[in-house]
Amino acid sequence: MDEVVFSAQVGNWTCIKKQRIESDTKKVEIARILASIHDSMDRKIWDFLKEDFPLEELDKIANEITGATYNEKKKEWLVEGKVSEAQLAEALAKLSSPATSRRINEVLPKTKNSPEIAKSYLSRKVLDLLGIRIELDPSIVEKYIKEKSQTSS
Repeated sequence: MDEVVFSAQVGNWTCIKKQRIESDTKKVEIARILASIHDSMDRKIWDFLKEDFPLEELDKIANEITGATYNEKKKEWLVEGKVSEAQLAEALAKLSSPATSRRINEVLPKTKNSPEIAKSYLSRKVLDLLGIRIELDPSIVEKYIKEKSQTSS
């Protein structure tokens, strides 16, 4: 019998995800649990790196690139309204610009690989602010599974 098992215990963070794979388990169900594991890990990766990287400074750069404003009611930085293709293209151009690379280097620890790690964080942050999710959302997979089961019944 196959199974997916993920277990992490680091300080106060505990994450346990398990799924037995039976003969009738659909591959989309396996994809859902893997997406859920990825989601959990992705959130924690940056928590563990925030001691070494100035994430607040990188967030400021992301807010400037996207034109995000602070929403007092929601207590978070948001890009208001539907993002146009022009806004997306402009943000991506700014993200990959030499000016942004210089700004990143100004706030980083002086190591050879730190800019690459910071660029990864900044890229994800910019895409998140623009409402673009590049990783599979496990809750959407769950909805898909439910819809599919209703239409095939």
